[in-house]
Amino acid sequence: MKKNRKQQFSFSTYEAYQKIKKNDPLKMIYESIDWSFINPLIQDCYQNGKDLIYSPISLFKAQLLVYLGEVKSNRQLAEVLRYNTKYCVICGFHHFLKTPAHSTFSAFRKRIGPDLFYKIMHRLVAQSIPMITRRLNYISPQVLHIAVYSGEGKQIRCNCKGKCKMENTLTENNKAVGRKNFVHNNYKIRLYIDRKSVKPVAAEIKPK
Repeated sequence: MKKNRKQQFSFSTYEAYQKIKKNDPLKMIYESIDWSFINPLIQDCYQNGKDLIYSPISLFKAQLLVYLGEVKSNRQLAEVLRYNTKYCVICGFHHFLKTPAHSTFSAFRKRIGPDLFYKIMHRLVAQSIPMITRRLNYISPQVLHIAVYSGEGKQIRCNCKGKCKMENTLTENNKAVGRKNFVHNNYKIRLYIDRKSVKPVAAEIKPK
């Protein structure tokens, strides 16, 4: 009986996921990301043998919504997961079951440890950049400024409207931000990380 119930839940989730439009920007971003690197990194955090209430990958998928500007806080995140089927199924939660409370995300980050948590989140954000560049108007430059460069290093465009206001932020002399380099889907991505909040504030992308 338990097995049949699990299969029914999986089919319902799949059916709800299929109803999301194929060209939905958020769906396209999540499908472009390789999530498989997460479990090997966090396996030592879960050694007690107990069943997990929520998949760690689903929790990271939910946290990415904050970094993409879909929600502003974990409290709002918990709210939209509870009432918005699209967010729920994209993150891999079953909409017939209880979704995480905002305190769940704080406990999850504490269990993973802040260093590893942010390491994974930065990599996820970097992987999302190539797909976001197809629709630069998807994300506000106040959330994440994105500059696209040619293979020769010439800036082609960014998601600012009018004159770009991020030049000072992206200078090498700015000690308030750190820099991390990634490679994903034949692109080189550089993230600029605010040292205080540990969140990406800007990204640069160019062909590998």
